[in-house]
Amino acid sequence: MFKILVPIDFSDSTDAACQYALNLTAGVPDAQLLLLHCFQDYLADGDPVLPSATDLTPSEIITEQVLHRNEIDAQQQLDELYHQVAEEARRSGSKVKIERTFISGFPEDEILEQARRFKPSLVIMGTKGQKDFSRSLFGTITTKVLGDLKVPLLTVPQEYAAGPIRKVLYATDFDKADVAAIEAVLELLQPFQASTYCVHISTDDQEHDREKLLALQEQLRQNASSTHIQFSLLEGGEVAKTLQEFVHQESINLIALTNRERNLLDEILHPSLAKKLVLTAAVPLLIFHSKK
Repeated sequence: MFKILVPIDFSDSTDAACQYALNLTAGVPDAQLLLLHCFQDYLADGDPVLPSATDLTPSEIITEQVLHRNEIDAQQQLDELYHQVAEEARRSGSKVKIERTFISGFPEDEILEQARRFKPSLVIMGTKGQKDFSRSLFGTITTKVLGDLKVPLLTVPQEYAAGPIRKVLYATDFDKADVAAIEAVLELLQPFQASTYCVHISTDDQEHDREKLLALQEQLRQNASSTHIQFSLLEGGEVAKTLQEFVHQESINLIALTNRERNLLDEILHPSLAKKLVLTAAVPLLIFHSKK
């Protein structure tokens, strides 16, 4: 069964993530879509052992009442979104099974826990996109989840208008997991018959990189569905910038890449390409995971 987990926060990016999930499941007969909202109870987070109501001050009682009302409002919003997404799926003729889950807790923790329980094929999250670039690379839930998630993560910028997936770019850094990731991309997007580009940005030894790209191409030739991939070696000092220029020039609809597991110091000094693109890419980003 093809299962998608969609964490939502009712922002504009929620609509983009839900629409993209519906597009991916449209032609899948046994797809399942789980909408997840994590309600953060700040009062409980600050003090896990709450006092009884008689021990609370008037201002604390008001705070507790406001939080309770906010929780009820969030549950109602989730119900409304669920019915909206289900109705849109019904109108489009999709057979996807849609469910919803409401959980209290820290979003980054609960998303990872729900991913362990639900065992999705894919997690889809909306992002602020280019408008949010000024925020810290560690300042969003999406980038926090990225480091620990064990299944592929697909991020969708809130400004992105969902449509047919016609051109896909896989950005390779010659990771050992590239072959499996590219084959997974081809399988996922098979219903769309999208053109696939495999690109490496060379910042140093182009001849050596060209040999590696040819070796990757030879590995992929063993898979019949991989024979139509277009391979390109690009030169550029800034990898993220060069990639996005290629995306714009070729009208790419989706970027895919493998994110290497790295230590904390590496992440602080040299944030990964995946994290940079999560906050700046104008198109959806599909991220696979590889260990060091």
